[in-house]
Amino acid sequence: MNWKKWIKYTGVFLMVVMAVALVWISREGKRIYGGLTTRVDYEQFKPAEGSFAITQVNILSADGDSIIPNQTVLIENGLITAIDSTLTLSSATTLIDGSEKYLIPGLIDTHVHLFQSPNDLLLYLANGVTEIRELIGEKDHLEWKQQIETGRIGPKMFVASPRLGSFDQMEGWFMSFSQGFMNVKNAEEARKTVKSLHDAGYDGIKVYSHLNKESYLAVTETATALGMPVFGHIPWSVGFSDIWESGQSDIAHFEELMNALSREFSDKRKIGSFNGNEEAFLDFVGERSDALAENLIKNDIAVTSTLWLTESFAKQPFNLEQVLQEVELEYENPGISEWVTFIPQGLGWLPAVNRYRLPENLTVDQIKGSKKYWETYVKACQILAANLANEGVKIMAGTDANLPPAVPGFSLHDELGSLNRAGMSPSQVLKAATSVPAAWLKSNSGKVLPGYLANLVPVSYTHLTLPTKR
Repeated sequence: MNWKKWIKYTGVFLMVVMAVALVWISREGKRIYGGLTTRVDYEQFKPAEGSFAITQVNILSADGDSIIPNQTVLIENGLITAIDSTLTLSSATTLIDGSEKYLIPGLIDTHVHLFQSPNDLLLYLANGVTEIRELIGEKDHLEWKQQIETGRIGPKMFVASPRLGSFDQMEGWFMSFSQGFMNVKNAEEARKTVKSLHDAGYDGIKVYSHLNKESYLAVTETATALGMPVFGHIPWSVGFSDIWESGQSDIAHFEELMNALSREFSDKRKIGSFNGNEEAFLDFVGERSDALAENLIKNDIAVTSTLWLTESFAKQPFNLEQVLQEVELEYENPGISEWVTFIPQGLGWLPAVNRYRLPENLTVDQIKGSKKYWETYVKACQILAANLANEGVKIMAGTDANLPPAVPGFSLHDELGSLNRAGMSPSQVLKAATSVPAAWLKSNSGKVLPGYLANLVPVSYTHLTLPTKR
């Protein structure tokens, strides 16, 4: 065989190998985001239609601070139409006995990631979560939202844009291909991107840590002019003063505030260490809380919690098996939890692929140092949760669902427990998962009141430690 033929056949062979590799990579990419998981037939679940009355039920008051006993709640065409202790009901009304039960608004999870599996939509409803805010939006999510609005069973959806970040050309291509980022490098690109996302039907703009200051300011200005809320991370390139003045309406984690404070506390702090100044840093967080609260309230900026997930950071690297036993792992999408070993720091849950696992070959002292770091990290977020809530900052419950180990639907109940243990009262916790996010979302939900959507959850437990109105 002459050299020309050899080059020809070698080229053909390499092209075939590359094509097969691209097909395999594409398939694996779809699998690890849940796209190959067998989809549940949602049409087997048909919502009942007609007029309903929940009788003799104890309802959460509109202000969320007390319980009103022995009420009848009339529901017609998906709306609450009347509430009273005595109502005259039509014979066509289906009666539901609510005696010894409590009726609360449907729960809202303001930080979820559906990725590519619509099965999660059913998990949310099964756990009393009737509304969600998707924070890495895709076209599929917009389609699911539209289907739910026209009759498909599922929680009401708010779909944010893909994450906006600033990268160089090659890194931007990779981040877009592998993680769905939109790369905006300057103000002009930022304005065009926001307008395109608005036209595509996204409900708001998600900003991420990597976004440069020029692009961030252009994003917030353009989105505000278009009536789109901006929310997400605090970009590394901006300071608190930029956040207060920008129009950003929500910060996506307590830990985003904590991380910004850590940069303020010590610009020279090593990654993964507070340089032995853990107690001083916690004191600093407590001292700065009042000023943070004042500015958050003044500029009408909410904070989404994700506290339970943050608390797991101090557990997963050191006792992962126990953590996985404590969550409903069997309901997690297997593609996501199993992940792949050749993509580090991904979404994997299991020991060999866990996103938060420690690097190999650490010394005993390094492991102790890492544990102390994460414990301080968590404590700082708990301090912020209690202090900001008590100062009146709008707190919205969110879970970052599908990041390990936040199982969609189930994890919101874990989140509410964490908020309560951190120092928020039962009333504050309930508001964080109902009326506060409903108002931010401009949704006609979040309260048990006539004229509101009948997104309601009857619960049978009696440890709602709220006063009863007589």
